[in-house]
Amino acid sequence: MRLFAATALLVLAAGATTTQDVMAQNALVPAGLNIFFSPSGQPFRAKTGEAYPKAAWFAQADRDKDGKISHEEFLVDSMAFFILLDQNRDTVVNSPENTRYETQLAPEITRVDPRIRQPKVLARKADPTMDIERNPMQNRYVKTVQGASQYSLIDEPQPIRAADSNLDFKVSDAEWVAASEQRFAILDVNGDGGIAADELMNTPAQVAAQAPADTKPKKKRQYRGDDRSSE
Repeated sequence: MRLFAATALLVLAAGATTTQDVMAQNALVPAGLNIFFSPSGQPFRAKTGEAYPKAAWFAQADRDKDGKISHEEFLVDSMAFFILLDQNRDTVVNSPENTRYETQLAPEITRVDPRIRQPKVLARKADPTMDIERNPMQNRYVKTVQGASQYSLIDEPQPIRAADSNLDFKVSDAEWVAASEQRFAILDVNGDGGIAADELMNTPAQVAAQAPADTKPKKKRQYRGDDRSSE
């Protein structure tokens, strides 16, 4: 684990442009669908008309440029972002540092983009005349795509909190490595020890951006009062 942290520091120090520099350069890009969150929760943004920034993350993580992100490269990339989050360098991402992530680095996770398609809920409508204990919608969990999940390959609305395995409102470097191992296993679909670009599915935001525009004219509904026999 210390080896990964040390390696990540060397990566950041050697690079001409650090992750923090990239975030600063894109700070003024308006929020939209051209956003990608890496598996560790690092946001990548592109201007309208530019390539979807999933490719920017892949290029960053694929250090040896062999077209595949190895297990070690994945962990190094993840630890590099952990180090950026850990401002006081105590090997823990605490609540204030997480708040900084939510409000400054990744504010998109606090909203739901209406352009992103939500899964259909196949359930009978609630009957307002029915007693609340017998209401079929009472206590029903309704799945929604929200937070970072809208722009990510993994369904984790808040990637930092998702790594908090003991629920103590802070994430240690050990918890972060464990979460990174799980994320790598999810994305390494064929289990060959590497993640190729063609293994990566489209994010919900990517799907929404590629969806054809609805060009059908909407029919205007005419009010006909109580007399529905005319026409």
